[in-house]
Amino acid sequence: MNGINKSINAMPTIADALSALNLYSAWLKTAENQGCAGVDGETLAMFSERLQVNLDTLADEVRYGLYHPKPLLRVAMPKPDGSKRSLSIPCVRDRVLQTAVCLVLTPLFEAEFEDASFAYRSGRSVEQAVARIEALRDQGYQWVVDADIRTFFDQVDHAVLMQQIQGLVVDADIRRLIGAWLTADVFDNGQYFTLAKGLPQGSPLSPLLANLYLDRLDEVLLEHDYRLIRYADDFVVLCCNEQQAQQALQLTEEVLAELRLCFHGKKTGITNFNRGFRFLGVEFIRSLVFKSQYPPDSVPLLVDPQTVDSDPESLAITPNVDILSSMQQAFLEAGIKPGQFINTQPAQEPFESQPTDVFDAVATSESEASRYDPKLKTLYLLKHGAVLGKHSERFVIHYQDEEQHAVPAIHVDQIMVFGNVQISTQAMQYSLQKRIPIFLLSGQGRYFGVIDSFDTEPVLLHRQQFLRAADNPFCLELSAAILHGKLHNSRVLLQRFARHREAPILKTAAGQLTGAIDSIGKVEQLEQLRGYEGSAARQYFQAFARVLDADWQFNGRNKNPPVDPVNAMLSFGYTLLYYNVYSLLRARGLNPHVGYLHPLRPGHPALASDMMEEFRAIIVDAVVFNIALNHKLEPTDFIMPQQPGDACLLNPEARKLFVGLLEAKFNTRVKHPANGLEMDYRRCIQHQIDHLAAVVRGNTAAYRPVLFR
Repeated sequence: MNGINKSINAMPTIADALSALNLYSAWLKTAENQGCAGVDGETLAMFSERLQVNLDTLADEVRYGLYHPKPLLRVAMPKPDGSKRSLSIPCVRDRVLQTAVCLVLTPLFEAEFEDASFAYRSGRSVEQAVARIEALRDQGYQWVVDADIRTFFDQVDHAVLMQQIQGLVVDADIRRLIGAWLTADVFDNGQYFTLAKGLPQGSPLSPLLANLYLDRLDEVLLEHDYRLIRYADDFVVLCCNEQQAQQALQLTEEVLAELRLCFHGKKTGITNFNRGFRFLGVEFIRSLVFKSQYPPDSVPLLVDPQTVDSDPESLAITPNVDILSSMQQAFLEAGIKPGQFINTQPAQEPFESQPTDVFDAVATSESEASRYDPKLKTLYLLKHGAVLGKHSERFVIHYQDEEQHAVPAIHVDQIMVFGNVQISTQAMQYSLQKRIPIFLLSGQGRYFGVIDSFDTEPVLLHRQQFLRAADNPFCLELSAAILHGKLHNSRVLLQRFARHREAPILKTAAGQLTGAIDSIGKVEQLEQLRGYEGSAARQYFQAFARVLDADWQFNGRNKNPPVDPVNAMLSFGYTLLYYNVYSLLRARGLNPHVGYLHPLRPGHPALASDMMEEFRAIIVDAVVFNIALNHKLEPTDFIMPQQPGDACLLNPEARKLFVGLLEAKFNTRVKHPANGLEMDYRRCIQHQIDHLAAVVRGNTAAYRPVLFR
């Protein structure tokens, strides 16, 4: 090692490895390297379906000492020479974590590695190793120790390696992780065994550890002024004469013995350029360099079969072949393409406009909102008597025994069923497998339940949620921020409508909300906070009541049941918003029932109520009051209450139009006030949910509401 002194503060820590950015970078690298599933059968595509939840859960397991690597899957891959290479493949989640650790350790290890090492290092290649040999040959180094270590990757001594790691890695948690990976169980042909020694080929960390293990060899040979070129466990030592080569061979054997390694006798010896030798798939004879007639041990054939010029620029080397992972290399040599071992997503058909518009649901919108892929594509089933089934990779909707629509399942993120609609067992099973929630509601939107898969819940994040819910100052601060967002966005909506009509009451109400916003920042009790919010809501709705035609019979907010058309639309719209938020919370791994503004109570997803507050006015109220003020629907499109206790209901055509307009609103692209990025409203909601998760975990200090302009 180079002996570079480093500040302890500069040393990588487990926190560095588990940072959100580093874990995501590790995922990208893992996905880029491709590879098959491990013993748990989880493919890259499956892991990516709940990527953020999986990454967060992985980080939490490590932080709380609950992480244990799963067994490695032993796979024998054929090599070009007819022999087989054994890969020990970690599960996807273990590959991601190993890559995350590798990313933070690489700069530290790289500072210690010698210039003679060419494998598995960014900016270094087989091409450079070949060029180095040619340059030394031309300087008079004609004698060569051509060495081969016997089954290097299987013989690495764990105790020696861990001692080397301890000399570099200060963080004990990282060292413990590496130790656990080195001694993981291996599943091979129905049998389990534990690795007593060796580095598993297939692990993303093994190349880095291999270079560290052999760094001692590099140091000793270079200290004795030998010319070493090493590529992983293959190396040559160039010398000026035969005697020097004999001495280098003896020294190398001694160092390897210290490392509990030995030469492969038949493949190790002393030669010279006149006799020729083969290294990295290239034949060196005198001043010539050409491709070997025999398949190389570890790398693809690199140069054209004819004799080539000794100019390194002329070597036709396969780009980046030196940084292929062990798994990629093995599959490449076996002639197996990624599509043959990775369960990829089915080919996507063109997706037309907004959330999946099926069977009597939403008319296709021609707006800008419909010309890109929306977030949380929703399948609405609105017609009584419809039947939802599944055929191949499609949801199929029948009515009166006739197929009405077939929707590619990949285009559906959630299903909302209104009224008397049947769901086949196949459709239900598929939805559970793909984590597509099915919300069951009455024809007018009253919630009955949800068919959802609750497997692989990130329970550690849930624990943090419950701990935060018991922290009164935290609940007060978060609730104040949420209500600040709600009142601010309500004020924005009042101001927008006021710009287009002579209605001083709207401007007055906007001013009253400004006062309420100022007040909520000073309260010390949650009940006070809720009181300010209730008062502001009354002023807000009464202002709209003053500008609506009397035919709408709207005098302010009422519910349970709604007794006028405007309240019927508000209640229906809030229901749809509520379950969109619920789905996004579940997708993020948050427990929807643990609220902070709304109290916990059985059967109520309080967090969904919390997170919809900032979006009520800007999404639902905007649609409802636009409909009423511009007469896109009329009061005659509603079924009015016939007796006390009855609800005002949208008729089927009104309900269909309302859902269409609300979906168009969900899919409208806006610039997010916090980051300036263009996104639809569902992605804005998702952004706030991601932000909340970071606050709950303690990764972000305070919650910032979304404040639209």
